[in-house]
Amino acid sequence: MDTQYTIRQNLALFITATIAGFVSVLFLYKGLPVEIFFLLIGFTICLVSMISFETAQFFFLTLIFLPYIYALRIHPSAIYTLFLFISALFSLKNGMLQKAKNPLWFPLFFYFITTLPSLVNTPRLILSIRDMSNQLALFLIFFVSLNAFDSADKIRKIFYFFIAAVFLHSLYVVYLGITVDRRAFGLLGVYYIDFAALAGLLTFILVLYLRGVKRIIASIIFAISTLGLILTQTRNAWISFAFAIVTLMIYLIFKGESFYIKRRTITRILVFSVLLIASVFIFAGSVNTKLESRVDLANESVVNDDPVSIGANSLASRVLIWYTAGLAFLQHPYIGIGSYSFKHTSDLYYKIPKGFFKLYVEGRTPHVTYLQVLTETGILGMMGFLFFIFSLIREMRKLLSVEKSKEEITLTLMIAWSFVYIIFSMFMTESWLYGQYIVWIGVLLGFLINFQRILNAKSKVN
Repeated sequence: MDTQYTIRQNLALFITATIAGFVSVLFLYKGLPVEIFFLLIGFTICLVSMISFETAQFFFLTLIFLPYIYALRIHPSAIYTLFLFISALFSLKNGMLQKAKNPLWFPLFFYFITTLPSLVNTPRLILSIRDMSNQLALFLIFFVSLNAFDSADKIRKIFYFFIAAVFLHSLYVVYLGITVDRRAFGLLGVYYIDFAALAGLLTFILVLYLRGVKRIIASIIFAISTLGLILTQTRNAWISFAFAIVTLMIYLIFKGESFYIKRRTITRILVFSVLLIASVFIFAGSVNTKLESRVDLANESVVNDDPVSIGANSLASRVLIWYTAGLAFLQHPYIGIGSYSFKHTSDLYYKIPKGFFKLYVEGRTPHVTYLQVLTETGILGMMGFLFFIFSLIREMRKLLSVEKSKEEITLTLMIAWSFVYIIFSMFMTESWLYGQYIVWIGVLLGFLINFQRILNAKSKVN
C-alpha cells in the first residue's frame, strides 16, 4: 500500500495541496500573522506525510529531535503522534488490536484513571488538560509502536537512528561547550541531556559486543556523547548515567555466561571506559572553565536572605521547589492538586519569601518525576504510577530471562537498560512526563513487548 498511490492517497495529496495554496494566498493578501501561517503550513505538512505510513514513521522519528516550540506548548513529536496513529489505522488495518494486546495496557490505563480524580482540585483545569495530552501521546505511540516496530531489524535501525541523531547533536553541543565557556545544550535545550546519556549507554552496550572497526566507531560515538553530556554540566544526569553503567556491569558479571561475555572482557572494557570518561572529563574541564564549579558542592552552601544569592545554586533552588511541592501535597494528600498542574498553581501553596518564589519556583515543575506524581495526583495516583512501574520491571525481567542468541543480546540489553536508566533518572528529573521523552518511552514500550514476542516465538520453535 505504501509503494503506490491509491485513490485515497491521491485525494489526500490534492486536499493538502489545496489547503497549502489557500493558506499561502491568505497570508499574502490578507496579512495573516506569521505564527498562524507557519501553524497551518505545519498542519499541511503533517497531512501530506500521512499519505505513506513509512514516511509518517520517519517524520515522527525526526520530530523527536526537534527543539521545543514554546508557541505550541506541546512538543511537535507529541502532537504528531495523532497523525501517525491515523496513518497507521489507514495503512495497517488488519490485526491491529490483536497485535496491540499486552500485559502493560491495564497498568497504564489504571495509572491514567487514578490521576483523573485530582482534576477536581485544580483551579486551572484547561492548562492541566492541555498538558495531559502528553499522556495521550504516550498511549497513541505505544499502540503504533506495537504494530509498526515489530521486527528485530526495525528495532535495531531505530536504535541506530537514535544514536546517530544524538551523536550529530552532540557534535554541536561540544562545539558550543568549547567556544562559549558555559553550559551547553544545543538545539534541544535541556531535553538533550538525558538523550545524550541514553545514547552513551546504548553505544556502551555496542562497545561490549561489537568487534574490530565497529567497536572503534562505537567507542568514538560513546566518547563524543559522554563529552556532550559532561558539557551540559548536569550532575543529575551524570549520576543516572553512572548508575546505569555500573548496574549493567554488575548484572553481566553475574550473568555473563547467559549473555555470551566473559568477566575478563567486562573488566577490560570497564577499565577502558573509566579511563576514557576520566580523560573526557579532564578535557571538558580544560575547555570549559565553568565545569569545575558544577563539581564543587562546597560552592553551593553559601546562601543568604537575598534571592539573588542562590544564583547558579541548582541544589538550593530545587530545595525551594521540593518544599513548596511538599506543602501542596499536604493540602491534598489523597488525590493531589491536579495532574500536570503544579507549575500552574504553585502560587497557591508557597510559604517561602515571595522573592525566592518568583525567581526559583513559579512556573516550574517539582523536578522529580515521583514527587511530581505524588504532589499532583496524590497517594491514589502514586499507587497507580508505581503499579505501572513495577509491571514494567516485571516485563523487563521476562525479556532478560528469555533464551536468546548472541546476535539478540545487544537488543535485549539496549531495551532493558534504557528502562533501567529511565526509572532511576525519574528520581532526578520530571522530564520523562513530557514531550519527546514520554514519546520515546512509548516507542521503547513497543520495543519491549515486540522483542519479547520475537524471542518467545523462536524459543517455542527450538
